[in-house]
Amino acid sequence: MKTKGNLFKHGIILVMIFACLPVFKIYSQETNLQDAVSKIAIKQTDAIKALTIKAEVPTSAIGTKLGEFYTKLYNYTKANQIRPDGPPFTIYLKFDPQGNTDIIVGVPVATESKGEGDILFKVFPAMKVVSTLYMGPYEKMIPVYEAMGKFIKENNLESTGETWEIYLTDPEEVPDSSKYQTLIYFPIKQ
Repeated sequence: MKTKGNLFKHGIILVMIFACLPVFKIYSQETNLQDAVSKIAIKQTDAIKALTIKAEVPTSAIGTKLGEFYTKLYNYTKANQIRPDGPPFTIYLKFDPQGNTDIIVGVPVATESKGEGDILFKVFPAMKVVSTLYMGPYEKMIPVYEAMGKFIKENNLESTGETWEIYLTDPEEVPDSSKYQTLIYFPIKQ
């Protein structure tokens, strides 16, 4: 049986742990950022077959629009018995923080499909990319993008001007955004 003294002692320890959690969380996010930056590398990708939607969207509404587009793409694959063949991705063709952003949203598929309306089948050729794995909330990626740009410059590489985000974690299955995993690609000219 626990005594009042033991409960009080355990209560103080719990209060101390919970008081430190914000510090642990900040440290964890900084560590994830450092890991992503330290793992920037050049790699070759395979070709990707995908069902896609290309759109220009208000930058302030990207998150909402991505949700709509992925729902539409996955509903199409389900209705047409098309098997997704990899994690979904977004290609940023033009990014304007104060205006609109041009994107291609895609779901890799194993077989070719005709598509329908604004859903198009596209094959992305293999490419050489500067890549890293980022773990954390989407809104905290900017320092990783900056570090990747610096890596490209320091290694005398030339970016094609687009960036890819490949989402390895489904936010509906993993609600803790600090655990989101995103592969980031900067395709480079060969």
